[in-house]
Amino acid sequence: MRLYMSNRIMVASFALAVGLAGCAGAGGAGLGGGSANELSEADFTPDMQVLTLYQAVQRLRPAWLRGRGGQSPRVYVDGVMRGGLEELEALRVDQITGAERMSPSDATTRYGTDHGGGVIFVLLKR
Repeated sequence: MRLYMSNRIMVASFALAVGLAGCAGAGGAGLGGGSANELSEADFTPDMQVLTLYQAVQRLRPAWLRGRGGQSPRVYVDGVMRGGLEELEALRVDQITGAERMSPSDATTRYGTDHGGGVIFVLLKR
């Protein structure tokens, strides 16, 4: 009985530790609200005085612009790969519904080694 209670306490402690670690924030969210890996239309306020998505990302989520191992992030617009970070310069913030970042490790796992800099997904207004 004593061993059973000891194991039960250990399992409960482990579950609590894992649960608390899962609730910890990712940090680095920049000035915008919400997740460090997301930008929404609400983040693009007129007082920001930015015109392009690149400028908005540079101000709100600068970590998105840094790749890994010399590779820059790939940019997908409405599910279609468009190229690199220069694509963000061509998009005005008033065209954007939202943007999301996929980490370099997740992008490499999902799309292959040519996505080692990560991915920025952009959704346009219809």
